[in-house]
Amino acid sequence: MKKFLLFSLTALFAFSCTREAVKPTVEIDPETLTFTSVGGTMAVSVTASDDWTVETDGGDWYSVSPMSGNGNSEITVTVSGYTDAIDRTATVRIIAENTAGTATATLTLIQQRMTPPGQPETESLKVRARGGEIIVAAPQGYPYSINVPSDITWIASGNQDEDGFTLVFGENTSGQDRTAVLEVVNSEGELLMSVDVLQSWSNLFPGEFVIEEIFFTGNLLEGSTSTNSGEQYIKIANNTDEVLYADGIMVMEAKINSSTNNTYNPDIRSEYCGVQAIYVVPGSGTDVPVQPRGSILIANNAQNFKADNPGSFDLTIADFEWYDESASSANLDIDNPDVPNMDKWFCYSMSYWTMHNRGFCGYCIALPPSGMDMETYLADYRWEGTYIMHTQAGDFEMDITNAYLVPNSWVLDAVNLSVEEVFYMLSFDTSLDAGYAHCGTTDFDPERYGKSVRRKTDTDGYFVDTNNSASDFISDAVPSLAE
Repeated sequence: MKKFLLFSLTALFAFSCTREAVKPTVEIDPETLTFTSVGGTMAVSVTASDDWTVETDGGDWYSVSPMSGNGNSEITVTVSGYTDAIDRTATVRIIAENTAGTATATLTLIQQRMTPPGQPETESLKVRARGGEIIVAAPQGYPYSINVPSDITWIASGNQDEDGFTLVFGENTSGQDRTAVLEVVNSEGELLMSVDVLQSWSNLFPGEFVIEEIFFTGNLLEGSTSTNSGEQYIKIANNTDEVLYADGIMVMEAKINSSTNNTYNPDIRSEYCGVQAIYVVPGSGTDVPVQPRGSILIANNAQNFKADNPGSFDLTIADFEWYDESASSANLDIDNPDVPNMDKWFCYSMSYWTMHNRGFCGYCIALPPSGMDMETYLADYRWEGTYIMHTQAGDFEMDITNAYLVPNSWVLDAVNLSVEEVFYMLSFDTSLDAGYAHCGTTDFDPERYGKSVRRKTDTDGYFVDTNNSASDFISDAVPSLAE
């Protein structure tokens, strides 16, 4: 019996020493994970016979957890967001190991690129003639670059970051609008966004500045039936929510009088405003800022008329005055040295200019092309022609004198004035102003004194501008300086 037991133990020992160890196994499911550019987290099942560890290729755009385990388990892979224009991949190995060897399962990670939009957006920019810098919002989430066509020398690309990029525009002195199309692309040159640029020939657009008020009637002097024309004024308002510059605005009186029965040959109003007085706000482009909804006051004489006449105004508060060096020693203008003078480009009067105190001449404001000076304007825009004056005695052909043309495309705002009793024609084309405002209802109406025409405001505080002064203005209004 002892011999048999000893033999059995010896045989078992010999059998154990000669048996080979079992090699490890490891499998994963799935073997490939595909992420969108947004990133995220996904799970992988691990089936292993032994201890296992995770080995990465060193990529820093993903993480794996846990990095080791035993037997059957699960790992999660977390991938960060991605904005490049090409897919990226990585290889992760799960390695099981024992004394008999190792086994490896390979996990492939794929993150898809950020796909360009199927309908790339379009940004439209309208740039003022003076140029400058404009920041444009960038396509969100994309690395990008800006392609400026080689023949567009007036646009340069400035600073850029993930939020936006800067475009730098040169001054447009061509007298014409100019356009360009810029492309914003990804690193593969695929279109992300188009930028349509229109740079105006002008630094202001129609309706941004409007004529707020015209006081042309004058106030009656105390105990008299006379008025002092020196207290006439015009207010020009910024009708936008941004700071605008009034530098270079032409303030003008129409040549065509609404109370005269004339036929002009040709009738230029569809293309031009005929004017007989031109005074220009001085400045080199950004010297006269006007705050949003703010205004500038332009006076005939910036004097304190209230000091001698209680019903008058103190116009020393004016921003500008128009001043004429009179050729008549008996009719001299008055200058306030503390109030800047308007630049005088032209006036028909040989002494000093006053507005028509019965309100038969329209008024307009305009901005000439960037770079236009007085000498060039006066040389190129003189109004020459004839008109037929219709009278009870007959029709008479007359030469047009002391007048200039202003293209309607330059006009920011225009206001016709008249009274119903003597109205014959509008000073300006109906595209600029289809009606007229008034002070008084008859010619020489004594009730007109001390009144003005004032533009209405809407419920949001903007000035009403439908290009029809009959509805846009309060006629026979209390002047703002009297309130």
